[in-house]
Amino acid sequence: MGIEDPQPMVDGTPSLPLPLGSAPPSSSVPVSPVSKFHNLLPSNKGDTSNCLAFLIMLVGVVLNSNFPTVAFTKYLLSFGLFSFAGGITNWLAIKMLFDRIPGLYGSGVIPRQFVAIRETVKNTIMKTFFDETYLEEYVNERAKGMLTSFDLSSKLKEGLSTPEFDEKLIKKMTEMSEKPEGMLIQTMSQMFGGIPLLVPVIKPLIIGFADEFADSLTDNFDISQFVSIEKVRLEIDGLMTEKLKMLTPEKVKTLMEEVIREHLGWLIVWGNVFGGGLGVISQMAGYGA
Repeated sequence: MGIEDPQPMVDGTPSLPLPLGSAPPSSSVPVSPVSKFHNLLPSNKGDTSNCLAFLIMLVGVVLNSNFPTVAFTKYLLSFGLFSFAGGITNWLAIKMLFDRIPGLYGSGVIPRQFVAIRETVKNTIMKTFFDETYLEEYVNERAKGMLTSFDLSSKLKEGLSTPEFDEKLIKKMTEMSEKPEGMLIQTMSQMFGGIPLLVPVIKPLIIGFADEFADSLTDNFDISQFVSIEKVRLEIDGLMTEKLKMLTPEKVKTLMEEVIREHLGWLIVWGNVFGGGLGVISQMAGYGA
C-alpha cells in the first residue's frame, strides 16, 4: 500500500479534499455593501444633478397624489418636473454632440465632422503659433542663443591653435606669395627665414581676432539668410497634416471629450436649476403641474 498524503489542517481540523479539477477557494477580500452602493452612484455632476431632480419629481408626484390640496406639494412637483426636463434636455444635447442617435437628425456632430474639426485645429495652431513673422523672430533669437551657448570664441581659438590649421595657413600663404598681390608676404618670409617660420609670428594675431569675430558673427547672424522661414513653416504644416490624418473619428471624439465633456456637466446642472426655477414661476402664475 502507498503512503497517502496527509490532509491539510484548518484550525486544527482536517479539511475535506477538493474534487479533482476544482479550484481552491478564492482568498480575495469581499466587497463591502458600502463599496457596491458607491459604484452605483452617478460618476459626474450632470448625472448627479439629473438624479436629484428626478428624485424630487418622484417625491412631488407621491406627495401631490396623497395631499392634492397642499400648495407645497404642487410647487415641489413643478420644481422637480421642470428641473428634470431642463436637465435631461441638456444631457441629450450633449449626448448628441458626441454620439449618433438613430432617428435624431444632426446627432453625432463631432464624429461626422471630424475632418473639418482636425483641419480647423491645424489651421488655428498654424495661425496662432507659427505665423511667419513670429516664427522668423523666434528662430533668429533661438539661433543667436544657440551660438552664444555654443561658445563660438573658444571653438574658434581651439581650431586656430591646431597643427592642421598651421599647415593650411602655410599652404595658403605660399600660394599667395607666388602672386603679385603677395609680394609683401614673400618679402617678410625672407626676413624670418621662410613662410613656415613666419606663421608662428602672425598666428597669435589671428587668434586674437577670435573674440571680436565671434561677437560680430553672433550679433549680425540672420538665420533667414541660410534657411527659408516659409519652407520651415511649410514643413511644420506638412508634418501636422500627416499627423492629423492619424486622427480617426473615434480619436477626435475622445480628444474632444477629454477637453470639454467634464465641463459640459455644468450645462446639465444649470438646466436643472433654471428649469426648476421656471417650474416654480409657472406654478405661481397658475400654469404649474
